[in-house]
Formats: sequence, structure tokens, C-alpha cells
Amino acid sequence: MTTKKLKAGTFMGQVQKMRALSGFTLSRTDHGQHMKVPKHEHEHPYISLLLHGLYHEQSIISEHDIKTGSSLFRPKGFEHKNEIGSHNSFCFNIEIEKGFPDKKHYSKIADYMQFERNNLEIYKIYFGFQNDFSDELLTLMVEENLHLLFQHQYAENVSGRAHWVGKIKKEIRFHPEKMYRIDEISHSVHLHPNYFVRKFKEKTGFTLGEFLLRQRISRGIDLMLHSSKPLTEIAVESGFYDQSHFIRHFRRFFGTTPSHYRAIVKG
Repeated sequence: MTTKKLKAGTFMGQVQKMRALSGFTLSRTDHGQHMKVPKHEHEHPYISLLLHGLYHEQSIISEHDIKTGSSLFRPKGFEHKNEIGSHNSFCFNIEIEKGFPDKKHYSKIADYMQFERNNLEIYKIYFGFQNDFSDELLTLMVEENLHLLFQHQYAENVSGRAHWVGKIKKEIRFHPEKMYRIDEISHSVHLHPNYFVRKFKEKTGFTLGEFLLRQRISRGIDLMLHSSKPLTEIAVESGFYDQSHFIRHFRRFFGTTPSHYRAIVKG
């Protein structure tokens, strides 16, 4: 089967919106239900966030289902084919067309990878895209957040693996609404609290509190975009004390309120 080679801004699907920036092309693409996407590759590396739907991806290195909220990095020339599930799928794509300024972090991880679900940096870029920020502001937003994204990934890759880190991260991702104490968590993995704090930051790029807050905001985004629940309920389910607590931390990260973010992104 011949592999289709796609130029910048070209995708296998219907492009609903596109922004060409200096060094980046951002796009929103839609794929119909049960659509079979033939084997193809892209001229530039890119990140794709699945905003809605489900699809099955097959490549030379893996075969797995991609679910709503998942973000993938595909390097230049990465061959893959997809089959869309029983619902239409919507994707947000960030093509990286220039030499990435953060060569230290980017060059070390320029392989296929999947970021954690509902990644905040990518959803922040999507907000700017949907909110029609100016080219200058949107370009700055892309550069800053991709720098953070690859920096976090680099921190995990170069620090080595530790089984207990994965265990704690998984627990927090599934239950961000719970209260966590460092002494209790460190005891559960048989580590001294001081050692736990230092190693967790070293291997994730975040303190435990920072990681927990990110997971709570991530849960909030998931509920805002894929449910009709009111913010008061979403705040509590995400682990915040109340709605004002949720709004304060959300605004600090996204520069806007949850209600405004919800209206822009869902619109």
C-alpha cells in the first residue's frame, strides 16, 4: 500500500479551521464515523489532540485505541493509519514547521509519544486558537507552552524510571478529588518523606502539590467539555473546596474563568 505524503496544513479529514503562524500551523479537523484513514505521513512533526470521539491507530511500532482527551506527538515521516469509531472525531493539530527553539528538550524526545490525558499546555493553546488571538499572541502562546510540554516530558525521560512514581501518578490521576498527605503517601511506598519529595520532583518535573493541582484542573476541563454539569458540581468532583477555589486556580493557569473557557472551547 502506497503511503500518502502530506504537506503542511494537509490532513486526512475535513479542515474546519486553520491558522498559519510563523513556524507553526494550527488546525481543527473532523473525521466522519467509521472513516478509514489510509496509511500516510506528514512533512513536519506535529501534535494532535483528540477533542471528541475515538479512533484506532496502527503504525509500525504500535496498535491501540486513541480516546477523547489524548494528545499524541508524531515525528516527521511517521507512517500510520486510522479507523474512526462509531462517532465523528474532532482533532486539534499543532504542526511544528521550524527548528524548535528548545533544542535541548525537543531533540532528546523527537520520537512518537503520547502525553498525559487532557494535557493543560495543549488545551491552553487550543483556547487561544478558538478565541482567535492575534498571530503574535498565539505564536507566543504556542512557543511558551510547547517549551513547557517538552520540558516536562524531558524531565521524565532523563530521570529514569521508578515504579513507585508511576503508582502515585496513576492514583492521583484517577482520584484527584482525594486529599493527599506527603507522610501518608511516602509511607505507602516505603520511602522517607524528604526523599519522596525530592525524587518525585526530579522524576516528574513537578512537586506533589503542583502535580495534584494539574490533575484537578484536568479533571475539571474534562467535565466542562464533556458534560453539562454546573461549575459548582464540577469543582467538588475535581477536588476543589468550592467553585471560587476552582475559579481562582483555573484563572491563574488559563488567564480566564472556567465559564468563559467552556463557552469558547465548546463553541
